[in-house]
Amino acid sequence: QAGRGLDIVEFRAESLPAERERANRLAAERAAAVDAGSVAIEDRAITGPGDRPLGLRLYRGLNKSSAPLALYAHGGGFVTGNLDTDHSHCVDLARAAGCLVVSVDYRLAPEHRCPAALDDVEAAFQHTVENSARLGVDSSRIVVMGRDAGAALVAGLAQRMFDEEGPPILAQVLHQPMLDSDTTPSRREFQRTPGLNGPAVSRAWAHYLGHSAATAQHVPAHRANLEGLPPAFISCAEIDPCRDEAIDYANRLLHAYVHTELHVVAATFHGFDSAVPEWVVSRESAALHAQVLRRSFAL
Repeated sequence: QAGRGLDIVEFRAESLPAERERANRLAAERAAAVDAGSVAIEDRAITGPGDRPLGLRLYRGLNKSSAPLALYAHGGGFVTGNLDTDHSHCVDLARAAGCLVVSVDYRLAPEHRCPAALDDVEAAFQHTVENSARLGVDSSRIVVMGRDAGAALVAGLAQRMFDEEGPPILAQVLHQPMLDSDTTPSRREFQRTPGLNGPAVSRAWAHYLGHSAATAQHVPAHRANLEGLPPAFISCAEIDPCRDEAIDYANRLLHAYVHTELHVVAATFHGFDSAVPEWVVSRESAALHAQVLRRSFAL
């Protein structure tokens, strides 16, 4: 049954509605099967940008005092995904790191082009910080985390918060990140990989950017100076069109004196841990992310 998650995504405009429907159905099935024991889960809506409702899902692990916060942005290439997409991962993180995970149901492209998704993620971040006392959150201990397009969004949020002198972020955890709209060698190489292939990544960026220029405001890798950004933990798959941009960004962060840890998970494809969560490598990856959160929150 592992093969059920290995659909080749295309992200073509004409196939997008069907791809969304299939992805949402799979995500809902997986979410329904998750054992959420010891994690309290609550869906709520806040007022987002443009006075639109913005959906959040809160996962509260067991903790005695005010909980550290992990703000989470799901994967889906900017064009698919919802709060069910990475539900299992959020449950694991809340349970294993004893934190409050806030997952954001940001708007999708091409209906909502950049920077709509990033604005939504920032609104969720600011709302959670401003209401930290009511939510039982320790706003001095915040990590931001995301997968593929979600990783691009939290990397962009970390850049924004640095520029705006916003609330400090202890760490940014970027999993299989889409960070660069430009074509990389790995994107050219992996044309027909499971999970996500090079042409689909390029189409995803085109949907997200629309007619906007691929500036540093929209594309994290296009930022010239990375100094001063939060410490980073970056993980990617070996057989992944997004592999090289993850490695490049990690290398640039290191040269900008940002504490950075990079993991390239051998013999895996993009989304391996979502498609085959019981695989030992998937479990190791999830444990590693939980460990990064615990280590960051212990600072």
